[in-house]
Amino acid sequence: MRHSAYPRVANAKRNGIRNYLLEKKIIIVEIVSGLLILLFLYTGLSKLFDHDVFAFQLGRSPLLQSAAPILSYALPIIELITAILLFTKQYQAKALNFSFILLSSFTVYLIFMVAFYKDLPCTCGGVISKMSWQQHIVFNLIITFLTFLAIRLNRKMNIA
Repeated sequence: MRHSAYPRVANAKRNGIRNYLLEKKIIIVEIVSGLLILLFLYTGLSKLFDHDVFAFQLGRSPLLQSAAPILSYALPIIELITAILLFTKQYQAKALNFSFILLSSFTVYLIFMVAFYKDLPCTCGGVISKMSWQQHIVFNLIITFLTFLAIRLNRKMNIA
C-alpha cells in the first residue's frame, strides 16, 4: 500500500512544479504586455497630441520624407491599435508578434540613421525624446528582446 502512493505524490509534485512554472510564464507575458501597452499608448498619444511637431520631424527624416504625411497619422494609430489588441486575450499573441515586428523595424531604422546621418530629427514622443540616440537604441533592443521572450513563453504555454 505504501509503495503505490509514491507515484501519486511524484505526479502531484510534478504537476505542482508545472503549475508554478506556468504561473511564472503567464506573469512574465502579462508584465511584458503591460509594458508594451504603456509604451504604445504613451508614444501614440504623444505623437497625436503633438502631431504638428511629429509630422514636421518625420518630414526631416531623409528616409521617410516622402511618406511623412501618411506616416504621421499611421504610426500613432498603429501604436494605439496594437496597445488595444495587447489588452485582449484573444489577440494578445498576434499583438505581441506585431509589436516585435514594429519594434525591430524601428530599431533597425534607428541604427541605420545613427550610422549614416549626422543631423537626426527626433520623432519620439514625450520622455523618450530626452534619450540620446545610443540610449534609445539600447532601450529599443531591451524592449524588443523582452517582447521576443514573451512571444516564446506564450507559444510554450499554448503548446503545453
